[in-house]
Amino acid sequence: MTKPNLSESDTLRESEGTSGDRGPAANVWAPYAGDPNLRTPPPAGSPGRTPAGGDLDLHLGWDRFEKLMLALARRVLGLRDIRFRRYGVQGQEQHGIDLAGREPTGDYTVIQCKDYAAFTARDLRKAVEKFAVGRRPFDAGRLIVATSASTEATQLADELAALQLQYSDLDLDLWGAEQINQHLRYCGDIVAQFWTRETAADFCTGAPLPGVPAPPPDRQEQAERVLVGPLNTDDVAPMLRAADSRRTEAPAESARLYGDLANRLYVAGYRGHATVLRRKQLEALQEGGLFDEAAGLAAELAASALHHGDSDQARLLAHQLEQFARDAASSRTPEASVTARHATLINAAAQDIAHPLTMSRLAPALEAGDKHAFDYWPLLVLMLGEYRLATEFHTLEELDGLISAALARAKDQPVTERTQDIVVRLRLLRAEYDIAQRQELLCEARRHRMKGRHAALVSAREARRCALEGRAEEAVENWRDAVQDGIHAGLAEEAADWLYAIRAVNARYGPWMTEIDDEHRLAQALRTTGTGRLLDRIRDPRAQAMSALVRGKPTEAVLAARRWLADSVVTGSWADESEAVTVLADLYRDHSEPALAAAYYQRAGSSEKLEQLTKGMGDELLPLVPGVSQPWWVLRARAALIAAQADLGEDAAAHELFEEMLDLAVRGRAGELVDSPTRSLAVQAAKSACALASRSSPEQAAALLDLLSTDVPRQPHQYSYTDDEHATACVAIAMAHPELAMRALTRLFDLADVHTDKALNVLLRDQTLRLLGAWPQGDSSAVGTASCSPLSDDEQNTLRGRADELVKREHYLSNVIQAALAPGHPDVQERARTARDRILSRPEPEPNSMSLGSTMVPDSAMVCHLASDDQRACLNKLLAVASDRRESASNRQDALIGARNLVVDQESDTKGTTFRASQPFALGALDGSRLDEFTGQAHPLSTLKINLGSASLRGPGLRLAAASATTADEQEWVKEQAVELLRSDDAHDVQEAALTLNSLPSDVTGDIDARSLANHSHVTARQLSAVLCMQQPQRFADTTARLAADPSVRVRRTLAEAATAHAGPDAPPVVAGLLDRLGKDPRHSVRVLVRVR
Repeated sequence: MTKPNLSESDTLRESEGTSGDRGPAANVWAPYAGDPNLRTPPPAGSPGRTPAGGDLDLHLGWDRFEKLMLALARRVLGLRDIRFRRYGVQGQEQHGIDLAGREPTGDYTVIQCKDYAAFTARDLRKAVEKFAVGRRPFDAGRLIVATSASTEATQLADELAALQLQYSDLDLDLWGAEQINQHLRYCGDIVAQFWTRETAADFCTGAPLPGVPAPPPDRQEQAERVLVGPLNTDDVAPMLRAADSRRTEAPAESARLYGDLANRLYVAGYRGHATVLRRKQLEALQEGGLFDEAAGLAAELAASALHHGDSDQARLLAHQLEQFARDAASSRTPEASVTARHATLINAAAQDIAHPLTMSRLAPALEAGDKHAFDYWPLLVLMLGEYRLATEFHTLEELDGLISAALARAKDQPVTERTQDIVVRLRLLRAEYDIAQRQELLCEARRHRMKGRHAALVSAREARRCALEGRAEEAVENWRDAVQDGIHAGLAEEAADWLYAIRAVNARYGPWMTEIDDEHRLAQALRTTGTGRLLDRIRDPRAQAMSALVRGKPTEAVLAARRWLADSVVTGSWADESEAVTVLADLYRDHSEPALAAAYYQRAGSSEKLEQLTKGMGDELLPLVPGVSQPWWVLRARAALIAAQADLGEDAAAHELFEEMLDLAVRGRAGELVDSPTRSLAVQAAKSACALASRSSPEQAAALLDLLSTDVPRQPHQYSYTDDEHATACVAIAMAHPELAMRALTRLFDLADVHTDKALNVLLRDQTLRLLGAWPQGDSSAVGTASCSPLSDDEQNTLRGRADELVKREHYLSNVIQAALAPGHPDVQERARTARDRILSRPEPEPNSMSLGSTMVPDSAMVCHLASDDQRACLNKLLAVASDRRESASNRQDALIGARNLVVDQESDTKGTTFRASQPFALGALDGSRLDEFTGQAHPLSTLKINLGSASLRGPGLRLAAASATTADEQEWVKEQAVELLRSDDAHDVQEAALTLNSLPSDVTGDIDARSLANHSHVTARQLSAVLCMQQPQRFADTTARLAADPSVRVRRTLAEAATAHAGPDAPPVVAGLLDRLGKDPRHSVRVLVRVR
């Protein structure tokens, strides 16, 4: 989302000056909320009453007069985003304030306020010329000169007309005491605020008369209706008996009586009992053969039920309508075709409301036939439009013909409160895509030309739109207008929701201040005051959704959550909307609708849930929401989904997405995007571009390195949000684009040099070491072979020099990096001796303390560069540590891994001794360590969850046994134990067993049935199956075909690596066929392995 360009006049300054005793510098425009006088309410007015017909004295003192003009600018003109500037100094003969605000049309109006005792034609000309000549603030097209003095003089009217002719492009107006008083007669609340309530009662002759207060409820009558039953009270029971008695002889009269009683009970709040009587009314009409009348009533009741969220009642009435239509057709009633039309419309609406995924029936049904036939027709259009607004906003404008026709039909109906609500809500639907309708509604709302409840709704919807468009200040201002109008209209519950919306805007856009919870506290207080509601619902859809969720009713939960979402959007309750979107997404995720879940998660900005969703999707590509005109949190979630699916999709699409992410990152860093206070969108866009680095073109990759170059220089102990992705992208670029390898790997060392942990760890990866011309430890098959690095010898030597510099600065893992790149370096021996001493001097465990985490693994890697005796001494020490049950399981596991590193290059005798020492570990005989109670899964109800991983020593022990086995019998024993361990319930042990089998010679593992491993639940076991299959591809042809379609990309990637290694002119045909299939894999990382063979 692009950041809106501020007008250059936003900081317009005519000349330097001072502000006197308060406020910003003179002649500088600033938001009025920042002024200590304008932002506070006026003090209490003077007591007394103004005689009817008399004018108010506007010489209130400068502080009060400027507040008065601000209040009139907001009320009478509907100005928003009001700014001010002062000129002169208080105490001088002439000083004043200018106000500038945006009208609902988007145009600016400027008001020059002058608290003069007398105002002349010369003063008017001077004020107008000062504004009109030169650059006009905010390109305003209207100027109002307002003064507390009288402006009845003829000379002022003549001068105003002359100035209007002279400046014809400017709309000029003069507000003197007479005009201001006239406006105030319609603003009783402002008069009461600046003067007194008594003054407002006498003076405000233009304001509407106050309504008659509603009488308090009759508690005795209420108690009687509840305890006796509303159908058994003295005023209802006789009418009900009369209706029952006349059902046979006069069904039409009986139906009328049932209807009157139902209306009375509905108004009294007994909706359930009213429904019972409506059912009797329909039965009476049906028994009398009045099928057409029954159908018209049932359709009206069904539409009303849908309007109030009672979908169950609507479905029952829809079934009755179908029966009425059949009866009318068989009886050939005069209106049988109309009855059939009723049934068609209501059935379409009821089925759409009951469908948990789509609404596809109602729109065609509404389009067919006469659009003006039924009074309830606008109600169905409104329902459809509001659902489209909430769930498929981009299709709303397709309903313009229906919405326009519904508006015309609703305006022709008798004026009732419900009809007025329908008209306003239909107009609000049009305003979503029609700017003229939007401006018209805003004008009416801000100038109070509509009911307070409707003005509050219009302001709330405008606030929601502003929030989605990134105009946070305007959103807050509109929601505050909605709160004010809502409280006056008795909508305390909605006003509380709008306060939470303000809090949500501040959380999304900032600023993050200690006062961010003020709206929460105000909303809590407001909800204790009792309230009406904008939308009349049988049951709160939020409560219904949560109840259905708890009861395990997913369809009901989805329908209620969708209704909750629609209601939140309609009322502009933004915090509720966000919650409803997330709940709906969770429901779709949990009930096999991942595409819908992804769309709603992106709308909610739930990046973490999107990433979790993709992990369970395998190779299915989840859809992206459109990236145009979306708020920052949607774009951020969309970018996170792009990163999570970076390995999927066609290469051409990946190039386009990379370009989009790079552009977002560039614009975000330049401040051209509306973003969160922490620049979340810009950060995620850069991370997503890094995730796509392996699929970029050389030009795109170079542009990414250029963009991220500014992330390297930093202060000590500083971290960049893109560090991890930046480091990974460097290796991906080096592998994908050999011409950029030196530049990318130099950047990787730059990151390592500023203590980026990820870069230091990435430097030790096998693929990075190969790029640098080195070989991973233990890869003895590669030693002595030609390097496949794209770097020249000079470039490799340069980067090895960088590794030496890391050691001098004592960076984490730098000694291991140097040893891997330059094992013959003199410093390696010195650091290896230090590592040896650290291992040999490791203290005994203390009973009262425990250290978690050790350096035994990297130290053992360093000791491998020393003489065999030193290695043997450290090996014995590590075996002793591994055998000590006083150590934690993680430390004992590290000791076994370190021992495995050291035993590789030992003599046969030492290996035999180590093999025998490793057997008890592999058999599980030495399991049981300190702090084992904190290992494994924590209890789900635990307040403090601690998981130190698996406590089993079998896997590390078995791998040590494999590394030390020298005879065929020993290797056979290792194989048997590993095959047995593959059946373990411990995932860590299964992984270690698979890695153990992979390390054994092929002649030892040749008799393992790879077919059984291909069905294993653990990914590593299936990876082992892929390796074993390719050792005998002809034998396991069917298994390789099944593995080529494995849901885990890790398995297919391993299969591709193994197949590529066995490819060649002498390879059996099955290998070539397998490679062709893998070359069409949905994953880029699999395809690229096949391409490089």
